[in-house]
Formats: sequence, structure tokens, C-alpha cells
Amino acid sequence: MIDTKERIARSNIYSIFGKIMNRFIDNNDDGEVLLKKAGLSSFIEEYENRLCPYWYNRGYQNRNDQYNPEYTCMSICEKIESDETALLRFLNTILESIHQIDEQQYEKLTNYLNVIGYELLETVEEDDYYETINYSLIPASGGAQQRNADVTYLRSMLVTHHSDLVILYDEAISNFGSGQYVSCIENCRSLFENFFKKLDTVNNDYIKGILNATGETIIENGAQLTSIKKIYTYWITNKKGANRFRLFQTMYSVKSGLGTHHEDVASKEDALLLLRYVEDCLLWCFRKGINC
Repeated sequence: MIDTKERIARSNIYSIFGKIMNRFIDNNDDGEVLLKKAGLSSFIEEYENRLCPYWYNRGYQNRNDQYNPEYTCMSICEKIESDETALLRFLNTILESIHQIDEQQYEKLTNYLNVIGYELLETVEEDDYYETINYSLIPASGGAQQRNADVTYLRSMLVTHHSDLVILYDEAISNFGSGQYVSCIENCRSLFENFFKKLDTVNNDYIKGILNATGETIIENGAQLTSIKKIYTYWITNKKGANRFRLFQTMYSVKSGLGTHHEDVASKEDALLLLRYVEDCLLWCFRKGINC
């Protein structure tokens, strides 16, 4: 079974925090101090060897091959993540020890935090000579929890009814998290197109699949309109008709323009908008019993 979107995001977040830990653990006692400050003294004995960077022999310092703060952080976080208060206290204790996050690492971290509904805050303290950045982690909002529930439901429906499309969804999440915004948009486009193709059992045409999903019918001169051009021409002339179809098709066109055809430079915000859109679009279908 492939890991869920949330599991992938959490693993990447915990990994980054483990790498941050490595930056400030200079002595064998630093890891123990960190765990005590976070209220996690019960883990000291279990992870002692993995949090000590050195061992000593007759006064000579040697590097400890078992030292692995990245693994330690991931393992501890997985054990306590069901207790959000404990998890946030641990991660914020790690953040207290640093005042600068690498730009590439920062982008990846904030992207994955966005996926699971958390936000990285920055505050700047200034004096006459220096500027100090402080970081803290908070839940983004109460609505983020509902969003997480929605996408968990979405992925479970894809696994159950469209297992062949799960890889496209997971790749979209992964590409967004790693800052590959064009690739994320391309994944969203492919997911959207392949989902609606399944709704046209005759020609495997995603356009007709959208019309089948929305249940909208446009009749002109006794004939049903099924082409993009004819439907949009009808709408321009009559200022009505196929509202849902036009929304779905327009957003598909946006994904094509910013993704596959590279008509403009896709930003992080563009990718998030289109990722959220395709999620909401499929949720709309599943909740109406369409394609499931």
C-alpha cells in the first residue's frame, strides 16, 4: 500500500526537523536537553545513542556511527503525533534553537506544512546592529482540520474506485512539496482528464465525461451541443447555459496553459490553487455519487 498524502508530508516534515536538530547538537548532552525541554524525558534512554554525536576512548573523541538525529526526530514524531500538543511542543523546541532556515529547505517545509494544515510563523527582533529571526509552528486554522478530513476521504475514494489514478494524485502532492510547481500542475491536469474520460464509455472523451458528470444539456436548433467551441459560442450569444461545464473546462484549460504548454511561469500559488481545485472537483463528484 502506498503511503497517504498526509503520511508523505509528515515524513518529509519530520525529516527536515531532524536535519535542523543536527545543526545545533554539538555535544553528547544536547539531545537530552532538547528532549527534557520538550517534556519527552521518557525517550532519552531509548534514543540516547542516536543523539550522541561522539564516543570517547581514553580521552580521544570518536564519531558515533549510530548518531542519527533525522531518524530520531522522525521516529519520535511518529510516536507522539496523535497528541498534537506534544508534537507542536517538540517541533517548536527544535525551532527555538535556530534563527535561519535554508531557502530551499524553508520552501519545501512550508509546502508540506500546508498539506497537513500547519503554518510556520516568523517574527523579527531588531536592535541597533542585528536582526534576529524567530520561528514557531501553529495549526493554520480550524478549517485546516476539515480540509484534511476532506482529502483523506478523497484519497480513500480514489484507492477504492480509481486505483490507477492514485499515483497521479500522490505525484501532484510530492511535486508541490518539493517545489516542482509545473510538474504538480501537469499531474493535476492528467488526474482531471483521466477521471472524466471514464465517464464517457463510448469515446473516452473527457469533454463528454464532464457533460455527463454535470448533467447539463445545451440544445440549439434541435441539436445537442457537445463541443467546447459550440458550447462557449452559445454562452457568448445567449449569456447562459452549461455553467458547471464552463467552470470545469476553463480550469482544465488553465492547467494546460500553466502546466503542459508553459504559456506562463507557474508560481507556488498557482500550483496550490489548481491542486485544491482538482481536489474539490473530484470531491464534488464523489459526494454526488458520480464515477464511484
